[in-house]
Amino acid sequence: MKILAILPILCGISLLATSCATFPSNRVQEVSSSASATAKKTSLTYSITSASEMFEGNRQVAPPAANEQAARPLVAAATHSDRFSSVSSGKGGDVHLDVEMLNYGNGAVAMISGFISGFTFLTIPAVASDNYKVTATARSSSGKSKKYLIDDGVTTVIWLPMIFAMPFNSPTTVIPKVQENMYRDLIQKMAADGIIPK
Repeated sequence: MKILAILPILCGISLLATSCATFPSNRVQEVSSSASATAKKTSLTYSITSASEMFEGNRQVAPPAANEQAARPLVAAATHSDRFSSVSSGKGGDVHLDVEMLNYGNGAVAMISGFISGFTFLTIPAVASDNYKVTATARSSSGKSKKYLIDDGVTTVIWLPMIFAMPFNSPTTVIPKVQENMYRDLIQKMAADGIIPK
């Protein structure tokens, strides 16, 4: 009998926990993930650091484990581009990338709207923005060097009707897709600038 009394509470909690959906900001145009027909492939090495600045002036550098996670979209974009013979962390490749991934936004607005939404059991929506800024310096073994800045983001909406959008717009799927598209854009720009073969 106690289990039947707890069941509506568990259903309510799981309903509230899944009532969010994440949407891309689309500041970077969608770049095709199809492989390029490059005659000459080069090796790519990279070093990546990640940081967050959700409150202005409060920049926090991520630990090494977070840097490994931040590198996954870069590695996926580089591998799927079929422009590189190898992609690895470190130095010594034909092309080397020094990358910083900064996650920035307005944490105070997200916290306040989240509190209001939670207090009203998600009848009033909450909105949180995660913006991503990739600052990358690309160097080729021939001595060419160029700095790139790519900025995109996502918006997460926490609201009871979002339970229907959650299966299609989960933060765990949308965020990596947005970040991978940013790196595809970076690779495309590097090819256009002659850092890597077209």
